[in-house]
Amino acid sequence: MIICAGESLIDMVSFKGEPEYTPHVGGSNFNSAIALGRLGADSYYFGAVSNDNYGKLIEDSLKNSNVREEFIIKTNRPTTLAYADVVNGIAEYTFVDEHSAGRMLDRASLKPFLSRVMKAKALLVGGISLQAEPCGSSWQWLVEQISGHLPVYFDANIRPDFIEVKNHYVNRFKRLTSKVDIIKISEEDYRYLYGAQDFKEVSKEWLKNGVKLVILTLGGEGSKVIFDGGKEVYVKSNQVEVVDTIAAGDSFNGGFLFSLEQQGLLSRDKLSLMEEASLKKTLTFANQVASLTVMKKGANPPWLNEI
Repeated sequence: MIICAGESLIDMVSFKGEPEYTPHVGGSNFNSAIALGRLGADSYYFGAVSNDNYGKLIEDSLKNSNVREEFIIKTNRPTTLAYADVVNGIAEYTFVDEHSAGRMLDRASLKPFLSRVMKAKALLVGGISLQAEPCGSSWQWLVEQISGHLPVYFDANIRPDFIEVKNHYVNRFKRLTSKVDIIKISEEDYRYLYGAQDFKEVSKEWLKNGVKLVILTLGGEGSKVIFDGGKEVYVKSNQVEVVDTIAAGDSFNGGFLFSLEQQGLLSRDKLSLMEEASLKKTLTFANQVASLTVMKKGANPPWLNEI
């Protein structure tokens, strides 16, 4: 059981030259759950879903991608909308998120699920669900409760529009670096959080705090993992025709966790003893999943038989 916890939403997507927006289901953690389900993992989505029509689209998409729904919290609050203008494959976002289903999620809503989450093989968190409030404080509480019991994969996936007070979020991020097992961060995310500070030195501090793997994504250039005190493994991306980068990182997350599980390495003890060959295999697969995603419009991770 791999649980992807956090936001689901509707991406209202417009490509250059298109006169109107087309709805696509999305959300960072939702997309990772979809990727895992399509790859064949025992995937669960954990988050708030509205009773509105968009919420029905979200639930239908989960079912159609073999994602389990036992951790869904239903609410009458509206679904978050993300207006995405895609130019040259890159999406620029504008969010409509006031009083939404995901944003207003409180700690009391999460508490009943805690004992079941403890039984999971891994938990993925991150994205806007840890940046907006009050949901950010709620998800942080959950991570702190389960820390040390199962592998926690934290994808920074920064969206500055959701961060009302930057220092508050930076403090949360730093606190979480002592609570999670895998950190995935892009170059852009890192610059937002740490400016010109040397990445190698900061990542070594994360490893000292207890993080097992630090993943740095480099866009079209590929990705690397820092582990075991500062060792590095790098894998170059597949060169493909990019149509739309929406959900590339989310699909990468799904591919990374799936590959670890398939190799029998998805446990806190085994993550501490990772070898270069296994990491290279994992990165290669995750890059493949992301590469296939960017070749399609909207958040549309591949099925296993497409890889």
